[in-house]
Amino acid sequence: MAIEGNVSLADGRTMTFAQFGTLEGNPVFYFHGTLSSRLEPLLIGDETFARCGLRIIAPDRPGMGRSSFQPHRNVSHWPVDVAALADALGIGTFSVLGYSGGGAYAAACAARIAERLRNVVIVSGAWRLDAPHTLAAMPWINRFTWALAKWAPLLLPAWIKGMSSSMHGDLAQLKHYLQPADYDAFENAGRYEAFGYALRESLRQGARGAVWDMRMHVHPLGIRLQDIGIPVHVFHGAKDLNVPIALVRETLAGLPTAELVVYPYDAHLSTLCNHFEEIAAALLRDRPGTDAHCLPP
Repeated sequence: MAIEGNVSLADGRTMTFAQFGTLEGNPVFYFHGTLSSRLEPLLIGDETFARCGLRIIAPDRPGMGRSSFQPHRNVSHWPVDVAALADALGIGTFSVLGYSGGGAYAAACAARIAERLRNVVIVSGAWRLDAPHTLAAMPWINRFTWALAKWAPLLLPAWIKGMSSSMHGDLAQLKHYLQPADYDAFENAGRYEAFGYALRESLRQGARGAVWDMRMHVHPLGIRLQDIGIPVHVFHGAKDLNVPIALVRETLAGLPTAELVVYPYDAHLSTLCNHFEEIAAALLRDRPGTDAHCLPP
């Protein structure tokens, strides 16, 4: 079960977070995807995190879950909040893991608070998603969603509400929209329900925070990849249509410190779920004398 808490930030906002794994483990700040929340690590589970020796700390981004909305923010503001949360928890150095829409936030930490970081890992990470050649590689539902985010954000709350409602239904109804690898990952007991739970929690305060978070990916992110001077470990599935691999390669061309691992048969969610042992190894890689791999069950 997640251990939840909150901290007060310097500007009066509240940040809520959940912890998973073992409190004695290596601290990892987990940045959830867009249209998700602090509950997203439930997709992997406490037992796996503990077995890997990880203490996962997953904060809600502003306006999502229980965290206060932050007006006028962009991705570059996030490292300040993360450092404040680490200070409140008495954590000096730590690793960061950004999944999907959380990937750009992990990159922002690499650019702004590198001195606090042990490792930076991005899984199925999303970047700018509004370029025509990027949108052309996506399914129509993704193209429509990002078009709304850029050109008609006032219509986005209703669209988001509809997507959230669809997660109450049977998994089989999504089979035509998911890549086979992602559908298979969702068939793991409880994972589909956890995904819907995390999504709905992101809308606890309404859609304002989620809409703002989505718009981050169709406007300048507020960070420069060339400012990153530390290694960034990137894991991505070649079958990912949410964030096409061509976009990832194009983006990382401007980040010489990136190490890209591509899984030829995996997609957006399955990369996180099927390869967490390798992800954990990257999170722990710089700790001498530590076996970074998960212990056998």
